[in-house]
This record gives sequence, C-alpha cells and structure tokens, in this order.
Amino acid sequence: MQTVRRTSQQERNETPSERADRNFDELVQELRVAQTGVQILFAFLLSLGFLDRFPRDHRTFDVVLTAALLSSAGAALCFMGPVAVHRLHFRAGHKERLVWITHWMATSGLVLVMAAMDLALWLVIAALWSVDVATTVSLVLPVVTLLLWVVLPSWLLSHDRRSADAVEEEVDCEPGPRPEGLDPDAHPAPVGAGPGGARNGHG
Repeated sequence: MQTVRRTSQQERNETPSERADRNFDELVQELRVAQTGVQILFAFLLSLGFLDRFPRDHRTFDVVLTAALLSSAGAALCFMGPVAVHRLHFRAGHKERLVWITHWMATSGLVLVMAAMDLALWLVIAALWSVDVATTVSLVLPVVTLLLWVVLPSWLLSHDRRSADAVEEEVDCEPGPRPEGLDPDAHPAPVGAGPGGARNGHG
C-alpha cells in the first residue's frame, strides 16, 4: 500500500482556538450527512405502522418496529444534540469541550443508526421472505458494518503510524551532510607542505 504522508499540527500553524473551530466545523459537516439519512429512515419507519400490508398477526413485528423507531429517534437526537449544546454554551469559551461532546454524540448516533438500519432491514425482509431469512441477514449486517466503520479505519490508522515511524527511523539513520571540499579518499598533506606537495623548509 502506498505510504500516505501524515498531517502535522505544526504545519497548520493554528492556535488552540483555531483548531477547535476547525474540528467543530468538520464534525458539523459529518453530522449533516448522517442526519439526512436518519431523517429519511425515521420517516420510513413511521409510515410502516400505518400501511395495510404491515403484518398485524405477529407480535414480533411490533416489537422490532418499536425498537427501530426508538433507535432512529435516538440517533436523530444525538445528531441534533450538538446544536442545543452550542446554543447553551454560545460565546462561553468552551469550544474545546463542545468538540468532545459533539464527538461522543456523533459516535453514539452512529451506533444507533446501525441498530435502526438493521432492524428496518429485518422488518422488510421478514415481510417479503421469512423471519429466518431476515434474521440471517440482520446478523450479517452488523459484522459488515463493524468491518467498514471500525476494523478498516483502525487498520489504516495503525498502518499509517507504522509507516510514519519507519520513515522517521530512516531519516534518523541517514548520515549528515558532508562539508564541501572534503574528499574522504584524499590523504592529509604533510605538515609544512606547500601547494605542490613539497615541504617548505628554511634551509
């Protein structure tokens, strides 16, 4: 895999306040993407309970739909939570704390989104095929999600750190620059020798 150059905080030349502002803006952009998907999923789940084709004779469908609705609602609250926290802490000088609160809310929201998607998938597949097929697919989806959302990013982070450490070790092992005009193969001239190599004596 190609080695990717790591970014450095020193290269950005940011103050702690500027870094907190940049981190918060990046988190807000991520939350906008996730929140759109949650809103669509939540609206879809709300409409399922009012459809005529929704199974009414199986209590399991009611339980799964309720759990999916609660998961998607919780995810939406987590993604909108930083807005409320930012309003309450507006101009209070707590941007660094706000960044960490937003980070943990976004992480919790992603977990709830995964649960809501898995439960919604179970509902649709169980209604179209069977409960056994839906259960099998619902067990596979969390594994795929963990591979894409946790294992792969963690592996890439570990690989980049090892590559960066290897590059730093190579830089440390490289010899320093040789002074100009110094020939390692040349023999030192005898003391008192002139430009022509003869010894300059007085008699």
